[in-house]
Amino acid sequence: MLEIFFSTLLVLVCVGVLAFTGLAVKKLYQGQR
Repeated sequence: MLEIFFSTLLVLVCVGVLAFTGLAVKKLYQGQR
């Protein structure tokens, strides 16, 4: 049961980091224009 919890947590963290990176890149891209 604990393994599932940690796996879900890891996935959520990865998704959050990807979303944050995507937004940061978008802002940088728009700023360079």
